[in-house]
Amino acid sequence: MEKLGKHGARLKDLRRRVKRRPEGQVIVDGRRLVADVVRWGVPVFELYLADGIEPDPEIVAAAGEVYTVDAAVLDELAPTKHPQGVLAVVADPRRPPWPAREGVALWLDTVQDPGNLGAIVRSAAALGARAVLLSPGCADPFHHAAVRGSAGAVFRLPVTRDVPAARVAERMSESSGEVWAAGPKGIPLDRWEPSRPTVILLGAEGAGLSPEALAVAVGEVTIPLDREIESLNVAVAAGILLERLRTS
Repeated sequence: MEKLGKHGARLKDLRRRVKRRPEGQVIVDGRRLVADVVRWGVPVFELYLADGIEPDPEIVAAAGEVYTVDAAVLDELAPTKHPQGVLAVVADPRRPPWPAREGVALWLDTVQDPGNLGAIVRSAAALGARAVLLSPGCADPFHHAAVRGSAGAVFRLPVTRDVPAARVAERMSESSGEVWAAGPKGIPLDRWEPSRPTVILLGAEGAGLSPEALAVAVGEVTIPLDREIESLNVAVAAGILLERLRTS
């Protein structure tokens, strides 16, 4: 376990990687989240501990390299406000793509807020989705805000990047499945009964779905809203739609 000085080259390099994640690496901070990642078997390249932190032996044993850092320095460079004295650099998981033969997946159209994207992945994992597919232009699912927003679910559910809407339609056609768009003028949620496999298309709040995405859907499903509320946050909408499918 090596003690790092606050002006050393390694911490300078770590600051750079926190700001711009290198391909194949993910920054994870927080004692609970780092412990979960280790428990899930994600390779840990580097582990940084604040001075005075009593490390979990399992976390230390799993890390390729372990460093101690002044607590104020770790607080300053960590991507979140409360890193709890633990930060790790772990592997970007390489999961096989969803085979699209059964179950439900979400497809996100240019959802650019990483925290929002992470919350959607968390709901998808909790409510039985098989995968989350991302259009070109979506946020990085392994941005630190997405990792934290997902409570680590980005390591547990297949998340596939750069999937055009046309490819979703092809896969569903090959599997005799359906593609449904979430929108304001569709079938009411309580009458919606899609077959499986199904992909639900979700657009960012405000922008909604692109014409290209709407063109591949067999129809629209609508969540009825009260009190003149016009729309829901996309993560909330995703959770409602998935729960409907899980219980129908």
